[in-house]
Amino acid sequence: MLLKSCWMLGWMSLWAFMLQPAPVQVVCFGDSITHGAEVDGHSWVWMLQQQHGHDQWQFINAGRNGRRTADKQELLPVLQQYPQAAFYLIFLGVNDLKNASSAQVDSCVQNMRWMIEQIRQVNPQAKVIILSPCNINLQSMSALNRQKQYNARTQEALFQLEKRYRQLAKSMRTGFVSLLHVVSPENYADGLHPNLAGQQQIADAVWKYLTKHFPQIFHT
Repeated sequence: MLLKSCWMLGWMSLWAFMLQPAPVQVVCFGDSITHGAEVDGHSWVWMLQQQHGHDQWQFINAGRNGRRTADKQELLPVLQQYPQAAFYLIFLGVNDLKNASSAQVDSCVQNMRWMIEQIRQVNPQAKVIILSPCNINLQSMSALNRQKQYNARTQEALFQLEKRYRQLAKSMRTGFVSLLHVVSPENYADGLHPNLAGQQQIADAVWKYLTKHFPQIFHT
């Protein structure tokens, strides 16, 4: 009798586990800020998972150091790995804008459009959200990043890109989160990458957007 009861409890537990809904997948495709440079991987994606993920939401870090929008083909294996994600957040652009020109801004927008189209071909039901890049801090920019030509022209292009991404989001009916003014000037580790406090500011801005626009999915 005891053995039968244990067997029944085991099957009931397994059945209850199988009935649990799968977590909502949120794929975050980006560069070193998404990957977690200068913060030992504790990026805004990691923070969202730790602070809000639990069993309901899975925030997937698909960031890579140095990625540009021009590396758009790197999205394809991510789509193969996560073809049924509910959300795809794209946070790219600053690495395209070293000593930037208007032509580079145009290229970022074209590449972003291509990535949105690829996502919709694979997963038409998914929500796509464009995250316009954070500003940079020229005063605290490290010598290495200055050598890489992150400069005043980069900053000017980031302001242009924010406007262009906003327009693209409207025309393609995607979500849009502007991160241009989210990170406080003192919260850049090297003028380019946010420190932990800056990453938290990004996480808070993204979570605020998700809970505001998708309250039926994301809630506190």
